Amino acid sequence: MKTKILLLLFTFLILAVSCSKNNPLDSSNSNNNKITIASYEGTYTGKAQYEVIPNGSQKEEDVSLIVNKDSAVNFKTSSKDFTFNNVVKTDDKNYNSTKTESNSLLILSLIFDGNGNVNVSLIIQDTNSGTSEKYTANKLTKTAS
Repeated sequence: MKTKILLLLFTFLILAVSCSKNNPLDSSNSNNNKITIASYEGTYTGKAQYEVIPNGSQKEEDVSLIVNKDSAVNFKTSSKDFTFNNVVKTDDKNYNSTKTESNSLLILSLIFDGNGNVNVSLIIQDTNSGTSEKYTANKLTKTAS
């Protein structure tokens, strides 16, 4: 009888923990992987190196990166404009996003330095031709909030 009561109490305890709002056993309830980057909200501008792969031709372009309070990130140049709605946190300052648009795979990588600057890498892989375009900016500076 004592064993049944202990088993019943133990079962109730497991059920209570698994149903709790802040369940320590449920890793999907944490914000470790998906997080809003709204704390970095603002417009970041600067120069980026643009390279076509495999050609290797490089040029410098003006780039704007807009982080919205709804956690959407917009990457803009004079000829390109991409919005990323699903940005994933790697650690406190590193964020990544991938998406497919117009037969291309887009891979965005952001590293915030905490001082109003961000390093950006955007790779655009054309799935039809196999060519890639790459934008790299070592320091975009926050110009507006």
